[in-house]
Amino acid sequence: MAKTKKLLPEDTVIVWNAYPLSEYRTFMLETIGKEKVDSLGDLSKWLFDHAGKTLKDAVADIQNNYVATNMDELLSEKRCSHLSADDKAFISGFDKTMNELGFDCEMKIVSGTAWSPMMIAYGKIGTKSRPCPARIYLKEDGTITVRLYLNGVNKHAQYIENAPPVIKNLFAFEGGDCMSCNSSCMPGKVYTIGGQAYQKCNHSTFYFNSPSAHIMPDIQELLAKFFPVKNQTGAK
Repeated sequence: MAKTKKLLPEDTVIVWNAYPLSEYRTFMLETIGKEKVDSLGDLSKWLFDHAGKTLKDAVADIQNNYVATNMDELLSEKRCSHLSADDKAFISGFDKTMNELGFDCEMKIVSGTAWSPMMIAYGKIGTKSRPCPARIYLKEDGTITVRLYLNGVNKHAQYIENAPPVIKNLFAFEGGDCMSCNSSCMPGKVYTIGGQAYQKCNHSTFYFNSPSAHIMPDIQELLAKFFPVKNQTGAK
């Protein structure tokens, strides 16, 4: 008699590439059936978009047609229970700012791949490619890191030179220099602040580690400089 393949336990936490896709698929087929699995579309992407949930909770969401409708609801999910109230408040404030600038996260928490188990990734509303200006990494230890993707730094050099230290230090910091180790990201981020030339590795730039609510106004001003809202005629 053929041996029955053991299913993943229902309390298995969805980590995008922790198990072969076939094992996730087998669990879903046995639990909700082929028709519902097919309705999910690309299962690999579906798993990526449901990082941090247990298989049991993910199945319950499918059966109940649950989709978070706002950031506070999204952050109240069990997978976010390790985050502090202060960090959740910061994320909600950051989300509101991004929405005002024309970006959203589609009310999803996705896999952070190599950076963290979960992240909130923003993209431009109304665009197919959804260029990404920011991500929030939700780390296993309960801390959060905001990473910004900023280009054209020299255009904003005067603003940066006169900005509060928390903003200026985002650009003018020691270490993280481009070592020309990866041709795909060379030459990194190249800019000049206060007469000092910088060439930083793409992976070392523009992080806020464990940000607190009191710096939100500074972050809002920074984002508004780099991502100005266009008026109805398309002019900045």
